[in-house]
Amino acid sequence: KESISPLLGKEFLFNTLIIGIVALIIVGLVVFIRYRHITLSLPIFLTGASEIVMILGVVSLIRYNLDLAAVTGILASVGTGVDHKIIIMDELLKGRKEEEESAVSGMSYGARIQRAFFIIFAAAATAMATMLQIVLFSFGVGKLRGFAFMTLLGVIIGVGLTRPAFSVVAQYLLKHEKKA
Repeated sequence: KESISPLLGKEFLFNTLIIGIVALIIVGLVVFIRYRHITLSLPIFLTGASEIVMILGVVSLIRYNLDLAAVTGILASVGTGVDHKIIIMDELLKGRKEEEESAVSGMSYGARIQRAFFIIFAAAATAMATMLQIVLFSFGVGKLRGFAFMTLLGVIIGVGLTRPAFSVVAQYLLKHEKKA
């Protein structure tokens, strides 16, 4: 068991907050460079930030103590969330491009979202199986358990709440941007 003085713990918490904010800004910048349109990249950034708030809300409800491994797990789950949102956005943009190139529409937005969610659920199931294995079978490896638990919590919140919400927002933005 390790212990940290309260002064170092306070400094650790501040540094972790700064690193998290810097990571969010960098991810937002990379996504903006990818899509080169603020209305497409901003929802990815905002849902990532809201996912962090939701994870921290659940963590505070269950009174779980955050450590470095747990913070890393949160960042890992938010990182996979960004990947999933890019999959959704790319599927929708691909459908829009096909509609513009041909008079006959290929797949509907709903079918494209369904295809994107198949990929997302497969990736989430793999992550959850791996993290459950770590949580359940890693006797004596406490730090790894914190990482696995936070990643598992983040994946559950992401797949259950933020990915579906993002898909609705993305469909709305692309339909209304097309008309404008």
